[in-house]
Amino acid sequence: MKKSNETKGSQAGLWLILLVTIAVQALATFTTLSLAAIAPDVASGLSVSPELVGFQVSLIYFGGAVMSTVAGFQLRRWGPVRVSQASLMFCAAGAGLAVIPSLAAVAAGSIVIGFGYGMTNPAASELLLRIMPAGRRNLIFSIKQTGVPIGGVLAGLTAPPISQSFGWQWAPAVAAISCFMLALLIQPLRTAWDADRDPTARFKERPFDALSIVWRSPPLRWLSVSGFFYAAVQLSLATFVVTLLVTDAGFGLIEAGAVLALVQAAGVVGRVAWGWIADRLGHGLVVLLIIGGACVTGALLVMAISETWSTFAILILFTLFGINALGWTGVFQVEAARYAPQGKLGTVIGGVTAPTYGGVIVGPAVFSLAFVAIGSYTTTFALVALFAVLGMLSVALASRAAARNPSVSAQF
Repeated sequence: MKKSNETKGSQAGLWLILLVTIAVQALATFTTLSLAAIAPDVASGLSVSPELVGFQVSLIYFGGAVMSTVAGFQLRRWGPVRVSQASLMFCAAGAGLAVIPSLAAVAAGSIVIGFGYGMTNPAASELLLRIMPAGRRNLIFSIKQTGVPIGGVLAGLTAPPISQSFGWQWAPAVAAISCFMLALLIQPLRTAWDADRDPTARFKERPFDALSIVWRSPPLRWLSVSGFFYAAVQLSLATFVVTLLVTDAGFGLIEAGAVLALVQAAGVVGRVAWGWIADRLGHGLVVLLIIGGACVTGALLVMAISETWSTFAILILFTLFGINALGWTGVFQVEAARYAPQGKLGTVIGGVTAPTYGGVIVGPAVFSLAFVAIGSYTTTFALVALFAVLGMLSVALASRAAARNPSVSAQF
């Protein structure tokens, strides 16, 4: 009876941690995508070209990459709940800056939002490690990662109507208020969940452990490179789907925003489904290769979209593309965790996430530059197909390195 009660308590704790981590990631993602979802309105309000949204998203993830490199120090000193609260407050502050109708203010706010976004994954991974059951790691991490597409759904469904009804500045304002409220709501959890923190930790004590651990491990090094390219695919799709549909397919802003929401919802399904499949196969790298191949196919099909396509065909294509382009992160993080030193899971997740954010920085920015030269959003998706091919090559190299160095973390 006692063992049964302990099991029930463990399961309840797992679901509470999942609920909190999903909520934090959902609101952080909602904040990052709130302007991308209304890019034409923001561009009109600031008197700039809508393709500049690629650079705005890149600024967000530049901030995320910077912050994730010091994830180990943050978690040691403050604990995962306080780090999660700090991430939400950074997102709220950045969204507040983005309300100011100035290109400089939006740029500065984007970097601040990125600081917050970069803190979410290491904190969530650290919490889940404590109670994650063996044999369900891919599924649990993939469920945790559904917070990202859920936030994208919120952005796609709510930001365009808010912008059209009240003005574009109200979309980031709603995001800021939501992040602030959640930061307050999770405060009661801090005493129990941050009990292992070390208040005496100092920044000068190995602050960049995350990057050095990843660099010294060939499987982690190549895996982080694959994350760079897969993230470029994911964010190029999420950043430009609205503008592509409005510009090249004749959609209205609200209808295109609904497609963005559909892509993100498909990502929820994809993350859970691919996590379950990876647990059944027992080989996450094979799953990552399959996902990459599907993304190559999806990007090539997007190149054929025109105003003659039926709405139904476009919805099917972007649903399947979203399942794969957004479905890889949970499996990716579990593969990274396999090579994390004991007690360093959160640190390693931060280390492999930094290059991933690099892909997000480079992907949309390079897409924007390519569009200027090409002049068509659909044709520019050839670049997205190339990103996916390079990601597959990196996964293959990670697999070869893992075969040569088969040792895994003691946590596994």
